Amino acid sequence: MAPPPVQGQVGLTRRELERELAWMLRSVPENPKEFMKLLTQTVVTLMDKNNEAIARGLAQRESAGTGARGNG
Repeated sequence: MAPPPVQGQVGLTRRELERELAWMLRSVPENPKEFMKLLTQTVVTLMDKNNEAIARGLAQRESAGTGARGNG
């Protein structure tokens, strides 16, 4: 479970992204083609995880009644 968000933050923190990246790159293939495949999968996975964290954060804000409001 992710720690509570920092004030105003939506999505994963830099530290959370770094931890996820370190975990995914724990064993790096020597073959350049396999490395590129791993790198591509890693980027997409990090983006998916961050998007999920953003969605959770926005849903929590909406349920708490602190959603973003426009200036107009």
